[in-house]
Amino acid sequence: MPSARRSRGVFLTGLIVGLLGLWYVDFFGVLFGKDGGARRYEIPHDSEKDASHGSLQDGIVGSDVSTSLKSSDAPYVQTSSPSTSGVVPQATSSVSGLVSQTSSTLEVAPTSTSTYTNPGSENSGSSSVSPDDILLIIKTGADTVWRRMPLHLTTTLLANNIPNVALYSDLQEQLSTSVTGIDVLANVSSIIQEFDPSACSAYLDQQNERHVNTYREHARLPGDEPPDEKAGNQPGWLLDKYKFLPMLTHAQANWPGLKWYIYIEDDTYIFLDNVLKYLSTLETDDSPSYYGAYSGVGNQTFAQGGSGLIFSHSLMSTIFSASNPKIPTLNQYGNETSKACCGDTMLGKILRDYGVYVNRGTYGTGSFRPEPPWKTGFDDLIWCTPVFTFHHLHGRDMVQLSEIERKRREIGRPVIFRDVYMALIDPYLEDPMISEWDNFASRYILISNFSEPFHEDLRDIDSTALNLAGESFQACEKACEKVESCMGWRHDSAKGTCGLDTVVKFGREQERQEKWEIKTTVTSGWMVERIDKLLLKDECKVVKDPYT
Repeated sequence: MPSARRSRGVFLTGLIVGLLGLWYVDFFGVLFGKDGGARRYEIPHDSEKDASHGSLQDGIVGSDVSTSLKSSDAPYVQTSSPSTSGVVPQATSSVSGLVSQTSSTLEVAPTSTSTYTNPGSENSGSSSVSPDDILLIIKTGADTVWRRMPLHLTTTLLANNIPNVALYSDLQEQLSTSVTGIDVLANVSSIIQEFDPSACSAYLDQQNERHVNTYREHARLPGDEPPDEKAGNQPGWLLDKYKFLPMLTHAQANWPGLKWYIYIEDDTYIFLDNVLKYLSTLETDDSPSYYGAYSGVGNQTFAQGGSGLIFSHSLMSTIFSASNPKIPTLNQYGNETSKACCGDTMLGKILRDYGVYVNRGTYGTGSFRPEPPWKTGFDDLIWCTPVFTFHHLHGRDMVQLSEIERKRREIGRPVIFRDVYMALIDPYLEDPMISEWDNFASRYILISNFSEPFHEDLRDIDSTALNLAGESFQACEKACEKVESCMGWRHDSAKGTCGLDTVVKFGREQERQEKWEIKTTVTSGWMVERIDKLLLKDECKVVKDPYT
């Protein structure tokens, strides 16, 4: 007969195992609000597959559709039954209240609580825009999703309470009980095979569970940017440019009635409050339009995808609607896409074919940033203006920017470039010069034997100082002192060059050199007193409109 002590031990062991089992099963349910105010994502049964695609475009979603592209697979959207029209009903975001806000040591310099007014805010064609009016599209991939997306769940998607979010990828994966990515290439692989067999092979290969972990490690995100030069041969890079057309077609089919469609990538941070305020000043339906970081020249202009793209309702409902007999498809653009370097450049070309130019043919606002804060050029033109996005970020950047946004939101203040600089750049500029550091100063590149008419706007500067600028970092610093607008300098000892810049860039450690490379030391410096006078003393009591 077992002893009382042994019985108690068995009972306690069973109790502990049972509690652990309950915790394991229900942890994510509790985290994402199971049976609370937030709803959980439900994966439809296979029998629902065909009923949910009635209005989707042939070639994008066909009769042999994979379950990975069901319209009901949109993250953060709850459906009570499959939709026969391909439209997913809107619902409350399931990430609301995901993680409680806590205090942080990250400091944001105090500024006035004044808010800015954008040009056109009194335009009769504009109206207020709320999170309910937008679809947030996040593009990721099998080789980056687990490295980049988890931080979005506790920053971008948590703080902004966005009802409509679509996570597009090249592999259907469930990030949590509430978040599932949509394999947007599921029904175009045969088209990709026709034009780009290597990309198709990569796509099919990563569907193999034995290989998928290998592809997840291909991200190789060393810090922020630039990526490894070999990244162009990695499967995620090969597939990325094929996602844009099926992604936008699927988004329009499933969220057809929204005012704006906002696109970001998995290493982009978006200050949504600022963006919504900006969109409230624009007319949504006068003609198809899209906005972003302007790039290219002449008839080759486009918006850089990583900086964020914004598509109007009229663009989506005319160009990417299934009712459009000339809707752009990969069948039509597959050959050109296979030869293009990137998806955003190809999208720009396609939209130009339809008569739509980025930012309505103007340069647009500088608030969309194609780089991380440490590579942003801060000057008086953007200092007091709101920031919309940063790109090429890793997890630490996401959390820091989210914290800045939270602190600004608490006092009803938009996040401006000054806020980012004071929190993330200024604390590290205590030394006016750093060896083995690259601040990318490049507005003027000076070499030995500087001669006219090189850099016409330096014609009135002491030519002796400019001629000697490349000989040493001390001479480079003196040349910067001679140029009144110079805020930073950079000397490369091997090349004998001196770079001067009129904006403030923090930069990063000098890149590691290969054994076969000529050894060089990059030394960077800043004109601290000038920076204090031009920038830091301006507390931005009046927030300016986005710089254009």
